[in-house]
Amino acid sequence: MASLDPYSPSDGVQVDLPELKARNVLFVSDAEGNSVLIGSFLNTTDATLVAQLETMDSNGEVVFTDITIPAEGKFDLGYNGTEGKRLFLTELPGSMHPVYIRAGGDPTEMLVPILDGTLEEYRPFID
Repeated sequence: MASLDPYSPSDGVQVDLPELKARNVLFVSDAEGNSVLIGSFLNTTDATLVAQLETMDSNGEVVFTDITIPAEGKFDLGYNGTEGKRLFLTELPGSMHPVYIRAGGDPTEMLVPILDGTLEEYRPFID
């Protein structure tokens, strides 16, 4: 049965800001809590955009990641030759972890899923 409700067919979360679209944002984590944040970010403006991701690791340290996205372009965090953001999380796979995204305005909270390496496409991130 098809749905008429729009949805994002991915494992990660999506967020739409006026200047920026975040797609398939997720953590991949191993059994020890070594985790990597990955996702894709699309700039909807005609100028280069600097966005910032902010989260807290399980040691209580605030972790920032700045990403530069070309005009009307895309930046893949953890894909296509870029490294994902590595940090330590004690939450188990299946949990959600807050990440704040900002692109010129106030930060927006994303509740990002934590996955393990069960799915083959995520194993390289934790090997």
